[in-house]
Amino acid sequence: MTKQAGILTLLSFLLAFSVSGQDDSTFTKFAGISFGASIPKTDLEPSYKKPGVQLSAFMQFTPNRWLNVGFWFSAGEVQSENREVRFFDQSEFQINDFAITNYQSLHVEPSIHLIKNPNYSIYLSQGFGFMRFAVYDRENVNLADQLDSRSSGEDYSNFTVLLPTTLNAYYFLPNDFGIQLRTGFLNPQTDYLDNISTFGNSENNDNIFILQLSIIKRFTFKNSDDEK
Repeated sequence: MTKQAGILTLLSFLLAFSVSGQDDSTFTKFAGISFGASIPKTDLEPSYKKPGVQLSAFMQFTPNRWLNVGFWFSAGEVQSENREVRFFDQSEFQINDFAITNYQSLHVEPSIHLIKNPNYSIYLSQGFGFMRFAVYDRENVNLADQLDSRSSGEDYSNFTVLLPTTLNAYYFLPNDFGIQLRTGFLNPQTDYLDNISTFGNSENNDNIFILQLSIIKRFTFKNSDDEK
């Protein structure tokens, strides 16, 4: 399923570039800075209820009316805790009941607009990219190095594929500045955002819900062909 989602996203990315408007007299893009909440769901925190923070910088290319593409860089921090965690007999292990996770991600994001006007839009995005993360205990020690906190032979990479799915809406003022609202799920393809997998619910990957507000600036350029 993960491979299929990745292939579909890459195809959407290529399609976004192939249909970019070559016949329009202008080419538009906008850049933005986002800030907001990131709320994890992990084995320690099985429901979305403890907000962390995420900051992002992005650039969106909008040459085509309905299908566009953007590039996002994000960094954030989430915390998971369950002081009464009892997954099984822990006599041989020291399973963590707390985790603080720092992450950075880079992804490309094809978008399909549901409503689009020169000054506002509502659109869906399905991204594809990569996330780097590190998980720490209460003493700020990296949990990946604490082998007795997981099942024997259970190692994991601190890199993972990212398949973010979001709903977005933006509005521009006459001075080409505007705001954007963004909500959705990052969908990292890992179960180790809290350092726990086998001893928790290994059937479901951990996830992060985001809710962000962006300050955006629009830039419009003349097509070089039209200037000749």
